[in-house]
Amino acid sequence: MEELGYAESAMAQINDLSVTQLPENILLQILGYLSVKDRCIAGRVCKQWRRIVKDNSLWRHVNLLEYRLDLPKMWKVFRAHFSPCLLTFRIKGFAHSDSLKRKKPSLSDAMLKELSIRCPNLSLLELHDCNTDNLTFESLPTTLTSLLITYSTWQPRWLKGHHGHLTKLESLDLSKSVRVDNLDIEDIAKLTNLKELSLSGCYRIDGSNFELIAKNLVRLDKLNISYTGVDELAIHHISRHMKCLQELYISHCPNINDSSLTLVATGLSKLRIIDVTHCEEVTITGLETLSTRRQLKIITCVNDVTLSDFRQKLSK
Repeated sequence: MEELGYAESAMAQINDLSVTQLPENILLQILGYLSVKDRCIAGRVCKQWRRIVKDNSLWRHVNLLEYRLDLPKMWKVFRAHFSPCLLTFRIKGFAHSDSLKRKKPSLSDAMLKELSIRCPNLSLLELHDCNTDNLTFESLPTTLTSLLITYSTWQPRWLKGHHGHLTKLESLDLSKSVRVDNLDIEDIAKLTNLKELSLSGCYRIDGSNFELIAKNLVRLDKLNISYTGVDELAIHHISRHMKCLQELYISHCPNINDSSLTLVATGLSKLRIIDVTHCEEVTITGLETLSTRRQLKIITCVNDVTLSDFRQKLSK
């Protein structure tokens, strides 16, 4: 009974605690679960919370994809919270907003250069739904290992002559960005340290210049060219030169056929994952060719007929 009474007394004391009485290390952990906006609002509660919110450990990974911030507001966030602790930074722009705001910048060359100085450990930068026309490639921080420019307005030949600027870059994602075309392939092919490349949804790309990518980016282990116009010739070059490739995503590519999959099966010995979703020219014959590769762990193909046929074939 005494133990029960002690437990009830302890619980009563805990229930009487105010959040302001929590140790600062606990408050720090709690504030870490908040979004950037809510964290900034929490900093207005009192002087103690304002001081805790400014702790650099809360600003190692800044994700602003929930918001559209114009340049003046971005400068406020930048000056108040960015420090050498910053490792990843994600931002959403106005490229696909209404016509009045479409050209509104969220970043500038001056901010990117200041970012390089103030945040020397930044490794990942994501620009989503941004217009890059006001930015120069050489203003990007040289410390980047991952660059994502997704669902954005790409500046044609943005990389031309600057492939030596980001020597540490290992991952490039241009998914669904408009104005990326075959000429940009020539520039991307010079980023020879890349291990991951995504051109998914870059509909202007076909197989014409893909030999350059295949011959130069031999260290790639992940390639996503879904929703593009790549063809059997492009797959031929990929299978011949990209021997380190472990993941290949070619879904919704109308020019991919059974012969393409035969090239993949015979040429890419390290491939573990392939996605051929909605490649309408692929049949059970092509999938059967892939199934002979034991190291291939995942084959994604959700064309209803193809998938059911494939399952029946494997079960026999």
